[in-house]
Amino acid sequence: MTDNPAPANSRKKLIIGSAAAVGIAAIALVVFVLPAEYGKDPTGLGAALGITKLAPTEEENIYLKRGLARSNVLLPLQESATPDETTLKATLAEHNIAQLPGTNVRTDRYVVELAPYEGIELKYDMAEGASMIFKWTATAPVHVDMHSHPFEGGAELTESFVIEDSVPSQTAVYVAPFTGIHGWYWQNRNLDGVTVTLETTGQVTAARTFSSGAEQPRPLTDEAPANAGAPTTAP
Repeated sequence: MTDNPAPANSRKKLIIGSAAAVGIAAIALVVFVLPAEYGKDPTGLGAALGITKLAPTEEENIYLKRGLARSNVLLPLQESATPDETTLKATLAEHNIAQLPGTNVRTDRYVVELAPYEGIELKYDMAEGASMIFKWTATAPVHVDMHSHPFEGGAELTESFVIEDSVPSQTAVYVAPFTGIHGWYWQNRNLDGVTVTLETTGQVTAARTFSSGAEQPRPLTDEAPANAGAPTTAP
């Protein structure tokens, strides 16, 4: 009796095809995306092709300029800081910032697995003057853009407070400069999957994610059903 080699051949073709797709994506990222969007040109081909001329400089990033012009919005903490209400209040007091009255303090935990080159946004609804303490960590460095925009005026009035290409973690207290949505965009620029874990405590009223152009509301951890068990994970 002769074994049928078809299944083995199919698996081999699938593995080769997947590896080729990842390889092509990696080449496109290094040769085209990084030089054009971020001015990073590790191969030199971006300059040779004139692609680096398309990259915005930090001075041209109006969103980052707006965010960095503010004070007492992002208060960085040591990574060892605990993202709880006690630390939140102590940090605000240290900077002579009054906590917004009449708004409940909520807790949330968010875990998301990002495939190679995948990105996702998580945003919280916060009122002007509301505060939160947060800690996020990634299993490998990721690109991060921490930004916000007001409900009135929309994305055109976006302000960024951190834009970095390779960050493994961030811990800070954030004070909302306006009423709107506030949070992060993470992108995995590694060839392997990356898990991002976020813990927050603060005066947030709702949460939502944005992925592939779609907005998805999500419950905060402290309002999820008691029998839900696992922490909230992005779909």
